[in-house]
Amino acid sequence: MRRLAIAAFFALAAAAPRLVAQTIEVSVMERGVEPDGPASLSSEHVIAGMLDGLFESGFIATNARPAPGDDASFEAFSPGADAVEGFVDFVILVLAEYAPETVVPACSYRILRVPDGAEVSRGKVPAATPVSKASIDIEKACMAVGSAISAACGGALRSLSVSRGDDGYEEA
Repeated sequence: MRRLAIAAFFALAAAAPRLVAQTIEVSVMERGVEPDGPASLSSEHVIAGMLDGLFESGFIATNARPAPGDDASFEAFSPGADAVEGFVDFVILVLAEYAPETVVPACSYRILRVPDGAEVSRGKVPAATPVSKASIDIEKACMAVGSAISAACGGALRSLSVSRGDDGYEEA
């Protein structure tokens, strides 16, 4: 009986269409950050909040270190060969904007489909206000911004389905 159940499971698994978890790359551009200034770690905490939120929603996520950016580079960005070769389905591009004397950024984001670079969604998340100037409260505020971005993006990503075929990507 047990062998029959196992055989039935494998037969159903083989008959079902291939399901592939969506892989997300998080890329952050920063504007208004001074090297080694008080906001230098804030973008890393935003990324951590995003990765935690995406993981909890069932996505596979990866990231790179934050890089300098502005409106023009944010709008001109398109997924590169590394994303395609790394089997990334979508890139969440974030422009973290730091106002003078602030350490928690306001963020604009774009969700880009890797195969064709098409933008599938965009939005903004305002800066969170830390409870105090203590580093732990600043970290929590930055992670809350990242979590808000991942929550907004998660809804859009769940409505999209992409699977990898033998010769590249195809929409499901």
